[in-house]
Amino acid sequence: MRSVLIVDDIADNLYFLEVLLKGNGFEVHSASNGAEALETARNTPPDLILSDILMPIMDGYALCREWQADERLKQIPFIFYTATFTEQKDEALALSLGADRFIIKPQEPEALMKIIHEVLASSGRGERNASEDAPRTEGALVREYSEALFRKLEKKMADLEQVNQELTQSISEQKRLEEQLRQTQKMEAIGRFSTGIAHDINNILTVIIGYGDMIQRKMPTDGPQRDKIDQILNAAERAGNLTSSLLTFSRKQDMKLQSFDLNDCIRNVDLFLRRIIGEDIKLILSLKDDKIPILADHGHIEQVLMNLATNARDAMPDGGILSIGTDIITIDDEFIRLHGYGTSGRHAVISIADNGSGMDEAIRLRIFEPFFTTKDIGRGTGLGLSIIYGIVNQHKGHISVYSEPGQGTTFRILLPLISGDVLSTGMSVSHEPLRGGHETILVVDDDAAIRQYLGLFLTELGYTVQFAEDGQKAIDVFRERPHNVDLVLMDLIMPNKNGSEAAHEIRRMRSNINIIFTSGYPHDIIHDREHLEGSKQLLMKPLTPTDLAKTLRAALDGEE
Repeated sequence: MRSVLIVDDIADNLYFLEVLLKGNGFEVHSASNGAEALETARNTPPDLILSDILMPIMDGYALCREWQADERLKQIPFIFYTATFTEQKDEALALSLGADRFIIKPQEPEALMKIIHEVLASSGRGERNASEDAPRTEGALVREYSEALFRKLEKKMADLEQVNQELTQSISEQKRLEEQLRQTQKMEAIGRFSTGIAHDINNILTVIIGYGDMIQRKMPTDGPQRDKIDQILNAAERAGNLTSSLLTFSRKQDMKLQSFDLNDCIRNVDLFLRRIIGEDIKLILSLKDDKIPILADHGHIEQVLMNLATNARDAMPDGGILSIGTDIITIDDEFIRLHGYGTSGRHAVISIADNGSGMDEAIRLRIFEPFFTTKDIGRGTGLGLSIIYGIVNQHKGHISVYSEPGQGTTFRILLPLISGDVLSTGMSVSHEPLRGGHETILVVDDDAAIRQYLGLFLTELGYTVQFAEDGQKAIDVFRERPHNVDLVLMDLIMPNKNGSEAAHEIRRMRSNINIIFTSGYPHDIIHDREHLEGSKQLLMKPLTPTDLAKTLRAALDGEE
């Protein structure tokens, strides 16, 4: 059987010629460029080569030159079959290179086959066995060619369906990524917002906690107003926890993990929860008798309880029942298979259920999305449940919700259980006297209320206090009497030179001066800006009087 080598970089052209030549009894080899054709021909020499001109890597003209330079290949007929024809000189060039024919596309199949047979016959390669090379009838050739085209069309339709499916999946994935991007941008906005609000709230809480503690220390333990002051300080502490929760949710602050009894935590906020939900809603606690030790951020767990209690209150505008229960369960593979979530091991369970309005399935599936809310404009931000979800997730826990319209809602939270002793979660108030001194302290803060509180508090402890409202003023005050100041208590981020820049200038005047920084911004802002260069001390606002007094005294006494 005679063989033909087809050289063309267009797949459809190769396919057409392959069907035509095979239908006429030829063995067919193919190549997509001149270099590939040379390699194929040198391994298996054909009886004839049918080549295009314009191809990548090596075009038809270069192929023909190489072909004629090879003693073995130049005996094989070379036909140019091309659509490249602008002038007669194209054909003249092709023939001058040694080609046997120059044929312009397209050609009728019969005409093309006639030329091929003529070239083979003139080259002495035209003899053939009648039984093996007999040309097909015109009807058989058309039928075979039609069937081949139909098979190719079927394949192209299948490929098109595959492309359509992939395109549909791609569009779906693109929509998912766009939604993910929008959520990420929302979280970034929360992060920027939370950073600013944390600073302002922590400054305010410093003043509230500071004055509240000063008043509390001067009151007898059984004084009639003592309980009110205690509630103010408890509320201020929870406000600080709220800020901390928001920062943790937006990944601006690490959690402060400690071991404690979950039941104690819930009892500690019992009174606060009852005030949140109001008198027309009955709160029922059903806590497991045994201790339930967990490792968690105490303030964040309180925040979860308060947010869910607030949601329950809004779902029961005409009153109702809110129940909070605890238990311990062991999660195994069967539990995970049935519920689709969880990790193996013993877990604490918190159940928060109400008999309010409930929600349908469409809403239930979206409640943990940031900014999603069913409340009227101005009555909700859509962040409460997403913050809860973030807190539970960061504690390696799981949260699920069951609800039906008119049947109420039940949240179920699983938190890993730990072994060992736990700390008491009640707010501890130290009544031991605070140690003061007679040194001079330079207080630097751009918040006038904080300067006023610190001035009063430090003066009561016996210190002499000087003030500056920004970094530049601190430098000016220190320059007047650099050896009269024993310690600088300075905010980090201020106008007119921040704390780090002011500290650098102050240390140039006196290298061994004690400097303690304070800040209401989250840790990542401080460390990203490298504000703590050269200082070992940083007090995070809100500043509690006990911590402040101990830190100042330790620094002045040269203690680590």
